[in-house]
Amino acid sequence: MVSKKVIIDSQYENHRKWIESLPETFDEGGELIYDGRNRVRLYTMSDGTKIVIKRYKRPMVHQMVAYGFFCKSKMLRAYYYAKRLLECSIDTPAPIAFVEVRHFGLLTDGFFLSSYNPDPDCRILREEEGHTQLTNALAEHLVREHRCGFLHGDTNLSNFLYRPDESERYGFHISTIDINRSRFRENPTEEERMKCLSRLTHVKRAYDEILEAYNKQWNS
Repeated sequence: MVSKKVIIDSQYENHRKWIESLPETFDEGGELIYDGRNRVRLYTMSDGTKIVIKRYKRPMVHQMVAYGFFCKSKMLRAYYYAKRLLECSIDTPAPIAFVEVRHFGLLTDGFFLSSYNPDPDCRILREEEGHTQLTNALAEHLVREHRCGFLHGDTNLSNFLYRPDESERYGFHISTIDINRSRFRENPTEEERMKCLSRLTHVKRAYDEILEAYNKQWNS
């Protein structure tokens, strides 16, 4: 017995039929922009809006059982965590929909749809020196996330996008992506926050600069 769970933001309800068909049509349209553990395609809607669809890697058997009966799925978490971050005024691609496919209750396939953000990621901080303002902007963003109770599950510099923005305190706007493995915890401890930050980068110079800026802003 096959069943689908489809949750769609009200703005995109008119696209329900197409979204519901994704398990069958995902590979037929759009542009494949990432093909690794997961597959990601970029689609252009009829009104010109660009959206991203992530098809998650097929779960292993024990994961099918866990996500089927005991745990929230990755796509569900990506959708609702994004909504919660936006409620905290922390930027992340707007969630559009998610699809879960189940066989006899076991989760076998899943999709997450969001708005498209073409901004570059913050790995430039580990590759080049002299980006003090961007370092401060990222540190400020991380402080705001932690004050909101959000602990990113993969705090890698590749999961933070940036763009110049003169209206921001440090001249850059930061956005968070790939949040499905994250969690919310009221008043995270210093140990939890530091463990979260420890995944930022293996480049000691870059890590030390971000951590110094973070601590200064956390304690200000």
